[in-house]
Amino acid sequence: MSMKLVRRMLTAVLATTLVVGSALTVSAAPTTKSSAPAAEAPAPVQEDSAPVDETVVPATTPMTIGGATIKSDVAGSIAIPKTAPIAGVVLRESAANIKAAASLAKNETPYVRAYEITAKKSPAAFASINAAATAAGATVVDAVNIDLGKLAGGKFSDLPAGVSVPTTIGVKNANGRTLAVVKVLPGGATEILQDTDDNPATVTFPITGGFAAYAVIAF
Repeated sequence: MSMKLVRRMLTAVLATTLVVGSALTVSAAPTTKSSAPAAEAPAPVQEDSAPVDETVVPATTPMTIGGATIKSDVAGSIAIPKTAPIAGVVLRESAANIKAAASLAKNETPYVRAYEITAKKSPAAFASINAAATAAGATVVDAVNIDLGKLAGGKFSDLPAGVSVPTTIGVKNANGRTLAVVKVLPGGATEILQDTDDNPATVTFPITGGFAAYAVIAF
């Protein structure tokens, strides 16, 4: 056999090997890809929703209780669950008078934010509330945080503590009990505020500029 013929045979064998190898490589890729387990999509994040019984209303919403309808023209928001022992929070001073008393600028508007608190959500505040109520021989009906401030250019800031505004909280089942309020300031200091109205289903007391907790107590 001549050397030239041997070279031709080797060249043919090598070419065939390369073709077969290429074919095997191409066909192997899909097999490897399809045999891998499919990646699972991440589970959607479940966001906590507001309690279904919670009602957030403008602070100007009228409150009817004990045969009286009470309303305010002070802007703000009040968040009280429908099942709460209290019916609402209403400021008893006009926005114009508050603005004058606080010496607000033309672009500043009185604004109030109030919402119910519980011992679970605000344990420190309730420790002070319960201590004050026990010392007075009363029981706690419910409590709210109230933040009395102002809006200017869409930004909220507190009014000075020297600004005082009479405020009424409605109590659904007062049942002839004497009502009062425990005020808790940041830091835990407490003060008992007496009811200044003659409606047995409401308690009226002064709130002050800034943030504080107010708990209705009954004797």
